[in-house]
Amino acid sequence: MNKRDAEETKTRILSVAEEIFSEVGFDGARVDDIAKKACVNKALIYYYFKSKEEILDTLFTSLVEDVKGILIKSVEGYPDIRREDGYRELFDAYINFIIKKRKIIKVAIAESAKSSSNISIVMKVGNLIIDAEIENIRKAYETKGLNFPADKQELLVTEFFTGLMPLFSYALYKDEWERFYNISEEELREKFYQSFKKVHLAAHLVT
Repeated sequence: MNKRDAEETKTRILSVAEEIFSEVGFDGARVDDIAKKACVNKALIYYYFKSKEEILDTLFTSLVEDVKGILIKSVEGYPDIRREDGYRELFDAYINFIIKKRKIIKVAIAESAKSSSNISIVMKVGNLIIDAEIENIRKAYETKGLNFPADKQELLVTEFFTGLMPLFSYALYKDEWERFYNISEEELREKFYQSFKKVHLAAHLVT
């Protein structure tokens, strides 16, 4: 197997694993099922990954790297968050990314709910996003000639519990909500944005 084929095979294994982990949970997933759906033998999976845990770690590492990528873009070319349309631009960028990654985010949330002394992947991803969001807010304050809020812990709490986690919840439950309430994706997103703005963004839009 040449290098290109090997990379494609490894990518397919990870993609299938992500789907199965999302459907049945990490504990309920079997390497045999991953191999069958990826159309490879189990020995090949263990050639690339030492264990099921390593597959999950690889997926989480990839998620963190993807988060870093979108945050670099948002910080380098951040919209003017003094304007509502600037916030909407940032909101859409984040929500589109989270929806795209919702399968592995679902797994991350499930794993983070387990009792563990380790820092969960949700906290790690959250910290990356919050740090970037705080940088955007700091730039907006400086542009307006205002002092950046001194209580960073309060700002962190606001960003995590009223900013990040609602975005995760929206991505995870949007499809079910649309079916249950017979609402279009466009209408739900607009209503969610309006609610998000009232609860979370209002604190940043004050002058």
